[in-house]
Amino acid sequence: MTDAQNQYEAMIARLAADPALTKLSEPGAGALVWNPSADRLLWASRAAEGLRWAFADEAGNVLPHMRAKERLKALAGGLAPREGARLERLRLDPARSWLPVQCACRLAEAGPGEPVLVTLILGPVPKGVEPPRPHIPAAVPESAEVRSEAPAEPSVSPLKPQGTIRFVWQADPQTRFTLVSPQLGEAVGPMAADIVGRSWDEVSRSVVEDPDGIVASLFARRETWSGRTILWTMDNSSGQVPVDWAGMPIFGEGRELVGFRGFGLLRMDSVREAARSLPTGQAGEEQAREPERSAPEASEVAQEAPVAEAPAEEEEGWFAHLRDRVAEALSNGKPEAEPQAEVTGEEAAPAVSQQPSLAQSSLSHAERNAFREIARALGARFEDDAPPAPSQKDEPAEAAVEAPATSSAPPVPGDRLLDRLPIGILVHGEERILFANRFLLDLTGYDDAAQIVAAGGLERLFRGAPDILEQEEPEAPLALSKRDGETVAVDVRLSSAEWNGEAAQLMVVRKVPDADAGQRLRLVELDLQQRESRMHELESILDTATDGVIVLDETGRILSLNRSAEALFGYDQREVVGDAVTVLLSPESHIVALDYLEGLRSPGVASLLNDGREVLGRVRQGGTIPLFMTMGHVSEGPNRKFCAVLRDITAFKKAEGELVNAKRAAEEASAQKSDLLAKISHEIRTPLNAIIGFAEVMLEERFGPIGNERYKEYLKDVHASGAHVISLVNDLLDLAKVEAGRLELSFTSVNLNDLVSACFTLLQPQASRDRIVMRTSFATKLPPVVADERSVRQIVLNLVSNAIKFTDAGGQVIVSTAVTDRGEVAFRVRDTGIGMSETEVEAALEPFRQLATARKRGGTGLGLPLTKALVEANRGSLQISSQPNEGTLVEVIFPPTRVLAE
Repeated sequence: MTDAQNQYEAMIARLAADPALTKLSEPGAGALVWNPSADRLLWASRAAEGLRWAFADEAGNVLPHMRAKERLKALAGGLAPREGARLERLRLDPARSWLPVQCACRLAEAGPGEPVLVTLILGPVPKGVEPPRPHIPAAVPESAEVRSEAPAEPSVSPLKPQGTIRFVWQADPQTRFTLVSPQLGEAVGPMAADIVGRSWDEVSRSVVEDPDGIVASLFARRETWSGRTILWTMDNSSGQVPVDWAGMPIFGEGRELVGFRGFGLLRMDSVREAARSLPTGQAGEEQAREPERSAPEASEVAQEAPVAEAPAEEEEGWFAHLRDRVAEALSNGKPEAEPQAEVTGEEAAPAVSQQPSLAQSSLSHAERNAFREIARALGARFEDDAPPAPSQKDEPAEAAVEAPATSSAPPVPGDRLLDRLPIGILVHGEERILFANRFLLDLTGYDDAAQIVAAGGLERLFRGAPDILEQEEPEAPLALSKRDGETVAVDVRLSSAEWNGEAAQLMVVRKVPDADAGQRLRLVELDLQQRESRMHELESILDTATDGVIVLDETGRILSLNRSAEALFGYDQREVVGDAVTVLLSPESHIVALDYLEGLRSPGVASLLNDGREVLGRVRQGGTIPLFMTMGHVSEGPNRKFCAVLRDITAFKKAEGELVNAKRAAEEASAQKSDLLAKISHEIRTPLNAIIGFAEVMLEERFGPIGNERYKEYLKDVHASGAHVISLVNDLLDLAKVEAGRLELSFTSVNLNDLVSACFTLLQPQASRDRIVMRTSFATKLPPVVADERSVRQIVLNLVSNAIKFTDAGGQVIVSTAVTDRGEVAFRVRDTGIGMSETEVEAALEPFRQLATARKRGGTGLGLPLTKALVEANRGSLQISSQPNEGTLVEVIFPPTRVLAE
């Protein structure tokens, strides 16, 4: 290990102490260290060693095609922090360059004055490329002489363990592996054993062969199994190790699945060669089919014209055949490239025989010919293919076609293969665009599929053609909208596919040749018909609307009216087009409409505050109608247009006038009632006072004795009746004043504890006579309230006397004050009396309503209604909670706005 590597590993150890980068201390952590300009990869952890050879050469220089290079340069230039970590999604997956990988980025110091950028891969580390095989070092001249005399001995590969090796594993409920013991890596190699973080489905498609999917079905059924044989591929070898696979599900306390665990037995003595290039039953047919093709046939295939120049029948068949092939490939999952080491010279030939190409392993004879023609037509687009050597005339075309298969480059991943097709491929599902290949992106002018989604998705690409896209084989060409707004004629073919395990729709798009004038004419006619249909549809919608719509130019002149506006004003559109909008408004509304339009034309805040205006419209037959007008922008640019929407609010104005008149009549009736009560009170008080006064004189026998005792009893009744009538008149007058808002209240600071205590003392004798226990519970440090002291005193007296009145002998009346959690001050009266139902509570709050429970004493029936009115006049609220035979709780609550601070 060099000093530089030790230096970077010491830096990684220091960074692992940071809470944001603790994953650096894990054995399988994928970490990469870059220089400040991000053009050199300085160091890679063991788990990320494959990425180091995928993105950089032997000297560490970053390869030009790396997609995350610019973003890494920005992070190294200061975007990444020096404390903590910045989360970034970087394209660090060589097999799927379009898929971003979650990383934590941090600027650090590898040494004095040596800043570096550290990227930590947070999820599973993507597969990279195997490092190149080390070259045999040059020997001294003496050794060279010896080599010249004797053949070189082959290099001895490291010895693999023999016998049976046992390893254990654990997985989560989604069959994603969370733990694998190191014995597996020692036996099959670190890359083949790197399955932590990957599901069984992913593992079985890469390094494991599960015959007939038996283990996958056992995982799905959550069964316990043992002795199931699978084949595990070894690193840097075409061999496969038989593994006796055993496992069992793990359940929690509630019988919910929490994961799986088990073990495997590697039979190292039974290693055999892999045979996965073709499915069972197809390999023999494919090999038998290859020799049947003669050299003249191959030469004919090689000399075929480009696809665009083929006859129409052959081109259509090839197009449909290619569509089906791509749909089948997608249904079987995207192909993934197996990592392989770089080989040169004589090693190239055996590499080809051991690693069949993608076309050979997944395409039929005819399909392979089609793809070869595509590759030959697009040879300039292949970045990693070597230039073809000049072909000999007498050489068969098959050899020229097979030459690229012997390249040392790894197989092309599925998404890159689709990018190289000379047709557009678009995959979408549930109105979401999942994938778009490079040909389609170049044709439309977008950088990636995300830009298409942001611009409007399929509705933006194929404007006005949703019904045609639902057909499997659209007859007419479609208009494909580019990013700059231009359209291009394309043929579209649709089919069902599967993308990342989900159902999707595959769309194959081919540009119609420009030479086909008839198709372009049909495309223009179709586009024109769609636009006209859309225009007529919008006009019908506007004509159906009940609101009048007027289109204006920037100066406020009328450009068009819809039918509702014509019916509203009584003008035909042709009669007012070109006139100012004020011709439809009454003179008093001209300035309102023009100011509104000027506000929309200005770039200031007035153009944003679009709250509408009330105007008066002028009808042709004479008279005005109230309207609510809303304006908005229709188009921008030098010829700006505005739209005015006018709504008839005659019915609203009529209802508003009726409500105002009803309110005014109610206020007048209330005032008249108050005046009547005041007059009655004034007229009744004088004779009642005389009656009460004479009755008191006669009872006291100031001018002589009363001869008969019965007369004294009559005088007492006369005095009591007069006092009752006076009390009734006073309550009526107070209630009328409160309802009319004429009660004179003097709001001051009232100490509620002192006031309630005084009223309690005043009513104590009455409770004692009725043998009722009275108790108090006052809150300490009760803040004063803003209220009218006289009316609050009356409220307390009414509530406490009512509680005494409706409580039987031996009962209790509890008077208390408190401060609620919301800062309110409450006065409560609780009794153990006869109580009331909800219906009786509602009746008790109405004037002159006496309940059947009021059997003990008479009353005016105004006690609770007057109390409620006085409470509300003091900005408080009255609440009554009662149950029959369980007592009553009455609360008077003053809100926080009426409570003074201590």
